[in-house]
Amino acid sequence: MRRYGFYWYGHLTLPAGGNFVFVSIKRLAIASAVLLSAVAQGVPASAAPDVTVLATGLSNPRGLAFDRDGTLYVTEAGRGADGAANPVCLPRPQGIGCLGATGALSRVGRDGTVTRVLTGLPSLAGPDGTEAIGPDDIAFNRNDRALLTVGLSEAPAVRDGLPEPGSQMGRLLSVRRDWSGDWFSQHLTTQRIADITAHEAANNPDGGELDSNAQSVAFGPGGAAVVDAGANTLLFVTPAGQVSTLAVFPDRQMPAPPSFNLPPGTMLPMQSVPMGVVYRDGAYYVAELTGRPFTQGSARIFKVVPGHEPTVYTEGLTTVVDIAFGPDGSLYALEFTHTSMFGPSRGVGALMRIKGEGKAPEMVLDKVDHPGGIAIRNRSAFITTCSVCATTGSVMKLRLPA
Repeated sequence: MRRYGFYWYGHLTLPAGGNFVFVSIKRLAIASAVLLSAVAQGVPASAAPDVTVLATGLSNPRGLAFDRDGTLYVTEAGRGADGAANPVCLPRPQGIGCLGATGALSRVGRDGTVTRVLTGLPSLAGPDGTEAIGPDDIAFNRNDRALLTVGLSEAPAVRDGLPEPGSQMGRLLSVRRDWSGDWFSQHLTTQRIADITAHEAANNPDGGELDSNAQSVAFGPGGAAVVDAGANTLLFVTPAGQVSTLAVFPDRQMPAPPSFNLPPGTMLPMQSVPMGVVYRDGAYYVAELTGRPFTQGSARIFKVVPGHEPTVYTEGLTTVVDIAFGPDGSLYALEFTHTSMFGPSRGVGALMRIKGEGKAPEMVLDKVDHPGGIAIRNRSAFITTCSVCATTGSVMKLRLPA
């Protein structure tokens, strides 16, 4: 079975009453780490003087990126059904999840103003709006073309039974700006570019259980790379929407933690669970979250040159959710949890810096609350925090070290 993205689900059927029920249940991919009810406020517990909160009031904020003009956009996985009457709900290991159209893409002004410029995107979240699956990442190229991923975190067949807007889940979307009215107004529309989930259903590159969860996206030569965390793969998508497999990230055997109460020497399979991807100088760099048992220090960043097997760029990280290159060429890795995914340390993340291939990660900022994504512009990093919160997610700005 696959440990991926944010959730593990079982297979679902639709009874006469109209709501989904479980036939078989899988375990959680991230235990309850990314999924726990958020109680933090979206800023580090001990904020340094060079950390400021840029924007608040976001719903399960995840990936973020700047357009050509320097405007910051952030994806919001939404609040699920958000209290709507008679929603379609899925029993999940951590509790009920309900489908709604509350996912969004938002623009963050330099004064911290949040404007939702694209709404009505799918969102699957708890009844309280936490722990959502929905819009996950946004990327812009030099021509300001934008691509948006929408997660699924399910077996491909599950999507077929979802009502609208569920059919948009598990896909790569193109976001287009249609200018209307005056020079200062814009209306965003989406177009389906590629079906990430259908590629998993048709090819199953890692040979495991069919599961798909589109996560990070990055432009590269001739198209874009998309991480499917459920399938443990890095995919390439052409402008025409053709999908191919760039890399597969296999399982590893890891010692069972003492808390598992298994016989000494017991080894467990741990999946890679790739999450963040960036492109630089002919290669894609892919960060892994890992699955259970989430061994501390076991997460790696891979370097993927198309046509070649992945190589390890650095190791010694823990549960990485996103990466970005800084202006000095250092690679910054955002850890969802810096120590253990079990107990009170869950969701207490950190920002790490890797100064070059094979270099050991160095701490930049600790006690980052449930981080979701990172973007870097000039000498500042922008990080989404409280990424599993219904309405209290934030974007914080950090001045990077010299």
